[in-house]
Amino acid sequence: MVISESLRLYPSGTLLPRMAFEDIKLGDLEIPKGLQIWIPVLAIHHSEELWGKDANEFNPDRFASKSFAPGRHFIPFAAGPRNCIGQSFAMMEAKIILAMLISQFSFNISDSYRHAPVVVLTIKPKYGVQVYLKPLNS
Repeated sequence: MVISESLRLYPSGTLLPRMAFEDIKLGDLEIPKGLQIWIPVLAIHHSEELWGKDANEFNPDRFASKSFAPGRHFIPFAAGPRNCIGQSFAMMEAKIILAMLISQFSFNISDSYRHAPVVVLTIKPKYGVQVYLKPLNS
């Protein structure tokens, strides 16, 4: 839940490029073959219409409900036949690393930390992240 919510708020790719391989009609919209389409992952993941009034807040519980199915609205690894080939591996690694870290350390964020994410190619903290790690067995 924590990893999914982190990926929702801060996806590694903020835009997904796609191309129309044939002429498509979606309602009144006509998309010609060869048109480059950019899917705004960051905007979708922060949409209040899709995620609720707290869309910009960190709330891992939104992934806890068995009835919750993010479907097309949660696409940190893209979706469909061209999704990220390393998705399962990345999620497994993230879970292992998170479990190892929280089982061995306590965390405190520096008082000087200011939350200011910026989009370059990916999302990064503008001023870095100063975190203090303290071994639990000390």
